[in-house]
Amino acid sequence: MKVASKILLPGAALCALFLTACGGSEEAAPAEVTLPDAPDAAIRTIASELEKGNGGILWKAMPASYQTDLNTVAQLAGTQVDAELYNKSFALIGRLAEVANKQKTFILNTELGGPQPEAQIAKIEAAWPSIIGFVETISNSPVASVEGLQAFEGQIFFDETVSKLIAYIEDLAALGGEPNPLQFGSVVVLESSEDSALLEMTSPNGSVETEAFSKVEGRWVPTEMATEWESSMAEAKAQLEAISPEQIAQNKPQMMGVLSMAEGILTQIEAAETQEQFDQALQGAMMPLMGLMMMQQGMGGGQSAPAMPPAPVTSPALPLVPPTQ
Repeated sequence: MKVASKILLPGAALCALFLTACGGSEEAAPAEVTLPDAPDAAIRTIASELEKGNGGILWKAMPASYQTDLNTVAQLAGTQVDAELYNKSFALIGRLAEVANKQKTFILNTELGGPQPEAQIAKIEAAWPSIIGFVETISNSPVASVEGLQAFEGQIFFDETVSKLIAYIEDLAALGGEPNPLQFGSVVVLESSEDSALLEMTSPNGSVETEAFSKVEGRWVPTEMATEWESSMAEAKAQLEAISPEQIAQNKPQMMGVLSMAEGILTQIEAAETQEQFDQALQGAMMPLMGLMMMQQGMGGGQSAPAMPPAPVTSPALPLVPPTQ
């Protein structure tokens, strides 16, 4: 699988500089990270900071115009979507994490869909805190409410939310049988000019890939991203601007009903006190959940208004690290 130097995750990035030396505090502020001018050194610095859990480095690694674009798209989303639908959808995600954590034992022991190998159950249990933490971090993040979107600031989002998410990535990757995507390899410049470079990146397991980079506003970004950025941002803005308040109003009662139904399902699952009760509640939820997914697809297709906007932090890939194992 090609990791090259990219990452996607519900926006953008700046160095995690938390100013703690204020007022009468004697605690020193962390030193600000400087990105080197050389492409290989820049990528190594980004990788090193991510390994330390500094998600904010992704924001700093982006050209200033990209940062502006991402802030604009997120803030635009906050003005276009229906606040009640959007906020309730994310609240439901947080509720899902809460119920799942409470009923962890029943979830791990259910045989609906067939018995699971003990080794797989052990993997899930080991990664459980990261699974719940990841979902809770998203459901409590600035992008989880219309108010947060309207006030979205990429630097703060990456310094805080993305840094928290990074802490869970290794466990989640292991659960999926993937290597740690933040593990650093090596990078060598094959060709370079003032505004372009071809890098050879070797993962810890010895696999080698090459990636073209372009220098944009003093920042090295994958050439593919640089080529597609403008059109991707234009498309995202066009999709948001095309959301029709009339269409939202037409679909809203149905969507609110579905969300209420989903909340009721979670309440039933939460109330289960035995494995049998849990399995029955979960089995009874299958058809309604399938209906929910089908309705979500319908709401996002054609001229219908989407229930939620395109995630502001999953637009074009961000520069990350050399390929991993």
